[in-house]
Amino acid sequence: MSMSEQFFTKRVLSFSDQNLQAAEAALRGQFAELPNAVVWGLWQGVFGLGAHQLIVMSAHQSLDDGWHAPIDCAVEAQWRLKATARPQTPHPLTRLGIYVFRNFWLPYADIGQAVELSSAAWQTFEGAEAYSAEPMGLFAPAEPLQATEECVLHLLTWYPNFAAWETSRQPDEQAMQRFKARRALTRTTAAVATRLLLAPGP
Repeated sequence: MSMSEQFFTKRVLSFSDQNLQAAEAALRGQFAELPNAVVWGLWQGVFGLGAHQLIVMSAHQSLDDGWHAPIDCAVEAQWRLKATARPQTPHPLTRLGIYVFRNFWLPYADIGQAVELSSAAWQTFEGAEAYSAEPMGLFAPAEPLQATEECVLHLLTWYPNFAAWETSRQPDEQAMQRFKARRALTRTTAAVATRLLLAPGP
């Protein structure tokens, strides 16, 4: 299946308290029973997310992944998305490290330009000698909107640690100019730092 036929759903979930081991296991169990959806990634917050919250992203073959929240889980936010420049496969993420979610609010008409600027900036951003970083996903709304309607572009970037993230705030000049041009398209942004929770082994 090509990525043009693949959908993703990103959710921010809240639970009754910060003891999330049982919630994580229950989530994985629920998704394992769905015929056409997998957990692309499941994250716990480092900053910007409540200690009682998780972010989960599913990859699925139709617009709706078929997941429904259990009684003890509140869906704080949900977006149905399609991948743009990345990822290029729906295979679940497996690399430990810091994952930073950054949302960009901008007019739907500017999504294409923002994706092009991001892709161009990554060509030098990823090759820097001073730090390690890899954009893992850049997602746009799954369904078309009116050109002037505001929407959210979702970026997910991996860093080995916070030191790499801090150093990456000063990329090379080419990447910096493209990131500034992307920023000029947006009304505002918000970021959340997380750690990927890996599924237990067999």
